[in-house]
Amino acid sequence: MQLFDMHCHLGLMANGEDVTQQAKSCELTLLDTGVLPSEFKAEQHRHASNDSVHVACGLHPWWITDTLQDTEFEQLIKQARNYPLIGEVGLDFSNAHAQYAARQIRVFERLVSACSANKVEGRLLSIHAVRSASNVLDILEANDTCQKTNVIFHWFSGTSEDLTRARRLGCYFSINEHMLQSRRGRAYATQIEEERLLLETDFPLKPGSMCTARQICASLNTTLEKLAQLRKTDAEALGRLIAQTSKRLLTCATA
Repeated sequence: MQLFDMHCHLGLMANGEDVTQQAKSCELTLLDTGVLPSEFKAEQHRHASNDSVHVACGLHPWWITDTLQDTEFEQLIKQARNYPLIGEVGLDFSNAHAQYAARQIRVFERLVSACSANKVEGRLLSIHAVRSASNVLDILEANDTCQKTNVIFHWFSGTSEDLTRARRLGCYFSINEHMLQSRRGRAYATQIEEERLLLETDFPLKPGSMCTARQICASLNTTLEKLAQLRKTDAEALGRLIAQTSKRLLTCATA
C-alpha cells in the first residue's frame, strides 16, 4: 500500500537526500515542509528530479524571533503568492515562543492575506498551531481561506471548540504517533471525519539527526494501526482512503 507522509522536514535531516532516494523503492511520498524561506530554492532544486517528494515553502513560527531578518519574511510572501504548497507556517504561543506572538501574528496574517489575494488552484497550507488554534482560525475565517485553500492542521492540539470550528471549515488533519499518545489526541482522532484524515511523522525527531525511509514508513503504519483501533475500523481500508485523500490533495496542488 502506498504511504504518504504529509508533514516532514527533509531539510532538517542529516541525510535528507538519502531518504528521498530510498522513498522511490518503498512506495513512499513525502511532503517536505520548510522552516525558512532562504532554504526553499535549494531544497526545491535538491529534489527536483524525484517524483516522490513535494517541496513546500514555509516559515516555521519557532524561527520568528527578534533576529529574523525582514528579508526572510519578504521572501516567504514572494514565494507563496503563486506557489501551491505552503508550510510549515502558523502560530506558537507556548512558553518558549509566546514572547514573539505579535510578530508571529503579523507574519501569518500577511501570508494568509497574500494567499487569499492570489488564488492558486488546489493550494495546500500546512499549519502549526500550538496554544493558538483559535487565533489561527480567526485569521483563516477573516480571509475566507478555507473556501480557496486546502488547509491542513499539523498535529492538532487545540480545544474541542477549536476542533469543531476547524471541522466545520472543512480543514484536514495530519496525525502522527505523538498526537495519539495523549488522551485528547486520541479523542480527536475519533471525531475527525475519515475523509479529512492524513498521516504524518514530523521527522526528524531532532534537527540534524539521521533518518531512513523505512523508519518513516514504520511510523506511518504505527499511526495508521492505532487510528484504525481507535476508530474501530479496518486498517487496510482506512489506509487506502487516507492514501487516496493525500494523493488527491498533492495532485490538485501540483497539476
